[in-house]
Parts: sequence; C-alpha cells; structure tokens
Amino acid sequence: MRRLRVLALCAALAALALPAEAAGSGGEGGEQAPASRQDRLTSAESFVPMPTLSAGVLQRFSTQGTIVVDMGIDVEDAALRRRAQLNAPRLRDALRTALATYASTYYRDRTAPDPETLTRLMQHAIDRVLGEEGARVLLVNIIYQRRQG
Repeated sequence: MRRLRVLALCAALAALALPAEAAGSGGEGGEQAPASRQDRLTSAESFVPMPTLSAGVLQRFSTQGTIVVDMGIDVEDAALRRRAQLNAPRLRDALRTALATYASTYYRDRTAPDPETLTRLMQHAIDRVLGEEGARVLLVNIIYQRRQG
C-alpha cells in the first residue's frame, strides 16, 4: 500500500515537471509561465496570496485527518495592502491559529468543511492583525484528508 502511494506521488510530480519544463524552453510565443501556482489565481493587483495552510483534526485524543486550505486576501486599499505584505508572518500565524481552532473545535470528522465558519474565523484573525477592516478573505480550496488506518 505504501509503495503504491510513493509510486503515485512520483508520477504526479513527474506530470507537473513536464509542463514546467516545456514552458521554460524559451521557444515561440514569448509568454513565460507564472512564477508560482498562486500567481495564476488572479492578475488582480489587490490580491495578496497566502501559502497553503494545514491543521490536524483532533477528536477523542487522536488525529482523525488533516484540513488543507488554499487562500489569499483581497485588499483594495494600497496602504493597507502594503501593511498586509509587511505583516505577512503575523498574518500567516493568525491564519494558522484560526484554521487549527476550526479543525479542533468546529469541524466534525466525516462531514464537509463549513466555508462560512472557516472564513469568519480567518476574517476575524486578519482584521485583528491589521488593526482595521478592509482586507477580505478569499478561500480558493478546502480539502479534508482522512487518516488511513
């Protein structure tokens, strides 16, 4: 079973490497591939991407699985956006704490994650760190990975 997972992971990484290698060949077309996956989400100047966040789902004194979230924040005001970029480590910490709170307090195993509750917790964290409203949490993807075994 473990060997099958490793083989599937290697195949997925190889499939991702081929398009990147082809895009960087410098041939005709003149367009260059984006620097990262989050640069491809939007070309909006107001979008500030955040790294992928994950938290363990703890219930009955054991880990049941992991919640993984892809997200960013939309900040229209240039001064507030600059403050968000400068406070990126604090924002990541607040968002990880909000996700961990959701995963251990609000989420129940074998149910669909609730994007409204998760967004509300993350929005409060962002507003608290920045000291004012004006940045909007945008969830891109929520995945629950149940622990095998």
